[in-house]
Amino acid sequence: MRRIIGLATATMIGSLMTAGLAMAQSAPCETKLPIDIPSNCDAIEIIKPIEKLENFRSLTTSKDGPVLKPQLIFRSDQLDNLTEADQEKLSALGIETIIDLRALDELDKHPNKHISSVDFNINLPIGSDPADIAKIMPLDVASQIRPLWFSGKFEEIDQLLKDHDIDIYRIRIDRYKDFARKFTPQISCFMHVLLEEQNYPLMFHCAGGKDRTGYVAAVLMLSLGFSEEDVMRDYLTTNLYTFDELSKLVANGPHSLRPTFGAHKEQITAALAAMKEDYGSFENYRRDALGISDEELAHIKKNLLADPI
Repeated sequence: MRRIIGLATATMIGSLMTAGLAMAQSAPCETKLPIDIPSNCDAIEIIKPIEKLENFRSLTTSKDGPVLKPQLIFRSDQLDNLTEADQEKLSALGIETIIDLRALDELDKHPNKHISSVDFNINLPIGSDPADIAKIMPLDVASQIRPLWFSGKFEEIDQLLKDHDIDIYRIRIDRYKDFARKFTPQISCFMHVLLEEQNYPLMFHCAGGKDRTGYVAAVLMLSLGFSEEDVMRDYLTTNLYTFDELSKLVANGPHSLRPTFGAHKEQITAALAAMKEDYGSFENYRRDALGISDEELAHIKKNLLADPI
């Protein structure tokens, strides 16, 4: 049965997205650092109501695009470090469904905290198969990188990559192409979850809410009728939400690792290009790869858009 949200809770929900432990922040639109900044940056309000989530937000839309119904779908980073207050705030949003895009080993090491309102926890792992990893770097090197990354030992990673002549830029581009080519079952399942009204409000996330979440958000937005410019704007908004940490990484981290820091235009562009190369158009990808018919798409639009066409 669908949860009924009372007036007091609805008022709380509205205030959560305009206040909280981190109030609305001005966007760092004038940075001199080599960080991709979204178009119309000054119009994007950075609101962080959840203390331990750096990249929790609604989709970033534009005045010329479709209008989303408020507070039905959210994108985020992982939920493993939430405070009790964070858990209560997310529960107050009435979130019914959480879709976790992380691989199983990530879930084991960093399990999400419990959100009392959630009825459905769905794992759709978008990870890397060992056979695929072996094509781009020795598996023993790959196994060393993750703990070094989470420990912030970027100079050691940089040296490791140099020692094995590994091109991280190419790896990142190929990873995004794989999103479009190798994980269609997971993306298809995500889209089919959106068909059921009882699954909303819904949150989807990966680890940092940047790459896997960014691609899934792009597919969703294109399906709803947003332009590629709108998609790029939403994708790059991650760099505004994570700007404090990102700017430190870009300024002080090894140059060779910059393709891994933040969201990059050329990476999501590579994913969309691979999609079009394989299927001819996004509409073909949506119908043929994801198995979402025109009728099903109309139902998703009815669920999510204020004025579905």
